[in-house]
Amino acid sequence: MDVENLGRQAIDQIKSKWGLPLQGFVAGGSIANIIWELVSGNKAVVNDIDIFVFEKQIDKIDDNTKTLFKYKDQDLKYYEDYSGIQFSSYTKDFSTISESLRDAIFNTITYQSNTTDPGLVISSFDINATKVGYSIDEDKFYWTKDFEEFLETGELRISNLMTPSHSAVRLAKKSKELNVELKEFECNLLQYALYYRFSDMIKLRFKERYFDMYKDNEDLLKKHFILCRDEEMEEYVFTKFGDKSELHYVKSIEMKDHKHSDIFENRRPLIFSEDTNLSNIFLSGIYLFYMRNIYGDDEKVKLWSKLSYFFDDPNYFDKEVNNEDIDLLNRLCKFAPKSISNLKGIKLSEQVIIVKKLLDKFKDDPIIAISILEKVKVDKDMVLDEQTSLLLELSVRKEIINDTRGKVNSILRRKG
Repeated sequence: MDVENLGRQAIDQIKSKWGLPLQGFVAGGSIANIIWELVSGNKAVVNDIDIFVFEKQIDKIDDNTKTLFKYKDQDLKYYEDYSGIQFSSYTKDFSTISESLRDAIFNTITYQSNTTDPGLVISSFDINATKVGYSIDEDKFYWTKDFEEFLETGELRISNLMTPSHSAVRLAKKSKELNVELKEFECNLLQYALYYRFSDMIKLRFKERYFDMYKDNEDLLKKHFILCRDEEMEEYVFTKFGDKSELHYVKSIEMKDHKHSDIFENRRPLIFSEDTNLSNIFLSGIYLFYMRNIYGDDEKVKLWSKLSYFFDDPNYFDKEVNNEDIDLLNRLCKFAPKSISNLKGIKLSEQVIIVKKLLDKFKDDPIIAISILEKVKVDKDMVLDEQTSLLLELSVRKEIINDTRGKVNSILRRKG
């Protein structure tokens, strides 16, 4: 699919009908819908044209500063304490929207970020069919693999679950705009997210605009979702900020008989309940990756239960590996968690080669191999001659003085 050429045609249409400012990043529904018209023949709906304007680069998000929207691209990092492997989330990239001004058909959206890369803007979008943009300054197009796949398949998909109530409504609206089917699986993904509430979710409630949008698309939504009003939160917002707006949220039809506060409890939903791996997933991005690439494949589901630390690529599981080697990697992660970052991004079969090569080279003193794995990103094709081996050993000389945590015995299953 020649997305570049399609994008050029779409931008030419926008320029001829409405013009464009001299700078900024055109992204979202306007350009995406026109591209879809060029591909499918379905008439494009252009309600507005969003122009994102980068204001400045920032080092962190100030939670005390009022913003219209905050986006954080989060992942997990692993570390070791006295009880073994632990993890915490961290933010890789982020952005905040400080202002949005409407002028005729144009929305000028001012944002700040830790990166000047405009690709982060489309990364924050929640639907695959919108993830394309054009940098006026650079005369350059940006799009994601999700967007390209949508053009090829016509399948509407959720790609970001940080605002699940809003996303459910937007997905139904987009289904009508683009004349594509709203698949039940996508609704199920949202139902689970609304029930489970992942730690990286930003907000669940919305005001009048999305209330009206829900009503306009209720025919598609009512099978899976219920629209609820949160009067308790309204009272709090009025008391604290003087805002009398009505606040609503969407919840799964499964929760029809539950009181509204249940939406904020991490209950186990009935949807996807057969898969026990899901209860150990805490970030929505990892959940989406799992459901797109692992769920329903018994072999991958079993592998994930032991090696979820490494799965960030659909092609990670590249060939059959015996259970003994899988268990070895699992124990390495548990008892030497610093090795995870050094092995992540490498295919499974290559990880096995690296680990076994080092353990064989330093079989007389395995703590050297384990320490190298925790400190150095080793290439599978590295030749472990005497000089290279000596340099690697010297690089971890502080770590190999003693093995106070018993890593060797735990990883290699040796009796102490």
